[in-house]
Amino acid sequence: MSDAPADLEGVCSVDGGMIDAHLHVVDAAACADDLTGNPNVRWWEQVDSSPAAVSARVRAAGVSGGVLVQAVGAHGYDNSLVVEAARSLGDDWRAMAAVGRSAVGRRSEDPVSLLEGVAAQGASGLRLFSIPDPWLHDDLAVDLLHRCRDLGVGASVCCLPDELSAVVRLAASAPDCEIAVDHCGFTAVGGDDRALVGLAGCGNLVVKLSSWVFEAAAVGLRSVVSRLLDLFGAGRVVWGSDHPQVRDRAYCELVALAVDATCGLDPATRAAVLGRTAARLWFGR
Repeated sequence: MSDAPADLEGVCSVDGGMIDAHLHVVDAAACADDLTGNPNVRWWEQVDSSPAAVSARVRAAGVSGGVLVQAVGAHGYDNSLVVEAARSLGDDWRAMAAVGRSAVGRRSEDPVSLLEGVAAQGASGLRLFSIPDPWLHDDLAVDLLHRCRDLGVGASVCCLPDELSAVVRLAASAPDCEIAVDHCGFTAVGGDDRALVGLAGCGNLVVKLSSWVFEAAAVGLRSVVSRLLDLFGAGRVVWGSDHPQVRDRAYCELVALAVDATCGLDPATRAAVLGRTAARLWFGR
């Protein structure tokens, strides 16, 4: 029996359906402590986070596929699991590897060489991870972004609000390269979200509408979506659940949250937020 929300049929009929742009997979047996100092310590032990389990939940919820984002807290910058998972699960899945200024975890490698290696293995995304030590102001970030452009790898950044001005500078350094900003830069939409206004001025920045964004917002679900669409437009807002790091609700409930939040949008805009933009950025569609 499917767990798909009743309102999903219309979304799934457009451009291959709904795509989750922010999922994680973990080999729990290979992990020790959280490598980022995240308070969600060992979240991967509280729900089965294996590729098989995550993909099964996604399918059961009626979602077509997704982007598997490297779980830095669990695996550092050893991207081997996420790359292999996307490859083995098939064409509806993509891997987003991660790099940082310095290597964390089981592997030590120059970030540019790491990018080139994972791109050769099929990764279609690269996450510039800048928590807890910010580094997006470094020349290294610009070098990585330019190399992503050359390799056809979709870039994203994960940083805290204090570093969003560096993201604006980074975007200006490569205006022909789209960059997704994870979790809307951890900015509370509808509250003091002036930082988002600054991001919106960069035409190559896309904001990721994750479950965290809904929870942290100062306004209701549909107002969150309206605010982001007013700032960025339909082609620059992309949904991702952050499952299974968000583990207090079943995956089908996170999907229902996104479906409800986008209810009432015109079909083309809704399809863009829930799938079409992710397809453009990471699937080459």
